[in-house]
Amino acid sequence: MTVGEKIQAYRKQLGLSQDDVGQKLSVSRQTVSLWENGQTVPTVDNLIRLRQVFGVSADEILGVEWDGKDSEEPPAEVYRFSYTEAELNDVYRLHKHDVYGRPALFSAVLLLLILLFLGTSAPDSVIGFSFGVFFIYVLSVAKGIRAYNRYRRNNIGRMCESTYEYRFFEKYISVSIYRKNEKIRESKCYYTDIERIQQSDKWIFFQFGGQIFILRKGDLKQNSAFYAFMYKNPEKIAESPVSRKRRTVSALLFAASLLSVLGAMCLVSAVSELNGLFTENMWLFFLLTPVPVSSAVFGFAVKSDGRRYTKNIVVGIVMTVLLCIYGSFAFLF
Repeated sequence: MTVGEKIQAYRKQLGLSQDDVGQKLSVSRQTVSLWENGQTVPTVDNLIRLRQVFGVSADEILGVEWDGKDSEEPPAEVYRFSYTEAELNDVYRLHKHDVYGRPALFSAVLLLLILLFLGTSAPDSVIGFSFGVFFIYVLSVAKGIRAYNRYRRNNIGRMCESTYEYRFFEKYISVSIYRKNEKIRESKCYYTDIERIQQSDKWIFFQFGGQIFILRKGDLKQNSAFYAFMYKNPEKIAESPVSRKRRTVSALLFAASLLSVLGAMCLVSAVSELNGLFTENMWLFFLLTPVPVSSAVFGFAVKSDGRRYTKNIVVGIVMTVLLCIYGSFAFLF
């Protein structure tokens, strides 16, 4: 295979378009097309970037085969993993917060602002602009989620059909991918090039060259070289994916705290319609203080457990103070 054919093959294996590769390398789609058609070849700098994107050595891209004979020692550990669809769905579920959680919270904030503008009789231009921003953001999020789900389904299908072999050497890991008993790809990852490591109850994820590789913790030896590397390099270990239940509680408390002041205003307005008193009814703001207080307490609790939910602490304290200030108007005025 020519260099261009290899670039095209590696690109298609990862499910990337020419535009995707171009963006990762800061070159145009036409440049990638010229490489693949054999009309030009990548520069040394672009070859290094291609190596990182594809997770293969420069020799493999150039067609210089590596047979593993540069290591006199046999691999210290060898693992072969095959993943079921249920396992991979569980893995993706751990990382859904970035796809669904943050956009949902930002949408809730935008919606809260719109409701506040409506409640304070803001100019129509401001309200219309807010609705426009909210509508455009929701459309962009929906498009991103749709693309993510399509990529997830395709990727899970490919991974279910593949077997992953990890060979641990003293200084590097060799990752081979087999499909229908045929090796379709081999990557060499030096321990020092690992960018990030995450853990869950069942899995270890390590990132190399922009790609994420999965190890099943139950299959690793207790004295595995990978555990030794993690122990010696704690700075590479990122925060573990949090359980879906804890994320859900955090998101609900955060959103409820943001809406607590608005809810208290609605409560005061409803009661004032009955007795005709507004300022005297503002003590009702105190009734909703348990909501932001719970958010702040939750944030401090999980922080002491080694996890940081700063947003819950900040919004809890701020909203509690606002509720107390508004509630005190009933006694001050």
